[in-house]
Amino acid sequence: MIQLRSGSSEATLLPHLGGSIGGFWVDGRAILRPAPQNTASPLDAACFPLVPYANRIAGGRFSFAGEDYALPRNVAGFEHPIHGLGWIMPWVVKTQENDRAILACMHSADEHWPWDWSATQTFVLEDGALQVTLEVTNHSGRAMPCGLGQHPYFVRDPGASLTFAASGVWINEDTIPSTTAPADAFGAFVQGAVPDPASLTDNCWFGWQGTAAWDGRVVLSSSDSRFLHVFAPPGEDSICLEPTSQMPNAFNQPDFAAAGGTVVEPGDSMSLGMTIRVHPA
Repeated sequence: MIQLRSGSSEATLLPHLGGSIGGFWVDGRAILRPAPQNTASPLDAACFPLVPYANRIAGGRFSFAGEDYALPRNVAGFEHPIHGLGWIMPWVVKTQENDRAILACMHSADEHWPWDWSATQTFVLEDGALQVTLEVTNHSGRAMPCGLGQHPYFVRDPGASLTFAASGVWINEDTIPSTTAPADAFGAFVQGAVPDPASLTDNCWFGWQGTAAWDGRVVLSSSDSRFLHVFAPPGEDSICLEPTSQMPNAFNQPDFAAAGGTVVEPGDSMSLGMTIRVHPA
């Protein structure tokens, strides 16, 4: 485990557990849900990276550059390949200082993803803020479809409101987006509303403006993300606000680019930044 400190802020990183964040605290207050001690599941982490694709690929099947692909499920208990591979891979520490660190991982083409790639995460802790930059590089000799994201679990207090602006939201069928609805279908979040887990559980907003305010003080921002995925499971004391470059199942959408699909050429890279900033009470 790596510990970062800056002023009143502290963060822990778990390189062995999918390059995940173990926790983020400001003035002793947990901003992200802390990972249980000695957990072996990245699903218990405070945040984990989504690379080289974000969220689900329906049935693991898609076509790209004239080729058809069928990926096996990558995690038991999930019907579709989900969240990419970085979150279930060990990462190594490249550099570490008191308030920053760089983690890295590398993947060789296999049945789960038939392209070679490497990724880095750069973490910078400030007094009251945590910045994370995720970057992936294509090491294959051919173009690679790609999508990135982060999966932070924010502590959810009763009555906490969520505020953000977007163009619309995807409605799911069997956990896969199927139709669109107005952005206020689950609440007037542009004005600030309390998420209702009875209706909003696992949905993706498109045309996201890149910032979201949680509980009045916590602001999530990502200028590289066009989508905000909100996961608010009933009965849990956390809510996920996931900045992503693509929607779920983007590779199977008729308009690849509009769905956030990105083509990374051999030797090229793409990146996604996320900042979580906590304002004084």
